[in-house]
Amino acid sequence: MEKTIKLEEKELKEIKQIREDNSRMMVDFGRVRVELIMIKAKLMEMEKIEDDLTARFKGNQTKENKISEKLKKKYGDGTVNLDKGTFTPLEKNDGKS
Repeated sequence: MEKTIKLEEKELKEIKQIREDNSRMMVDFGRVRVELIMIKAKLMEMEKIEDDLTARFKGNQTKENKISEKLKKKYGDGTVNLDKGTFTPLEKNDGKS
């Protein structure tokens, strides 16, 4: 038969405290993991929104370029004043003074 030794109260308290700390840390690890899952899901959602906005922005850039080319063919080189709704042609320098 093995001989058993009674642990001191101080030793028992230390071991119990360590186990309680470990239990609390496991709960905290779980909370952190859940938060990370939620943050990653939100990040994926934000990246999707960014991708959609990027595609729409590029589409608008293409539309703007097409309109600019259309106006250039119709009116020539110049500038558009959106506030006044006017087009001002660029002065052509034909080398005559």
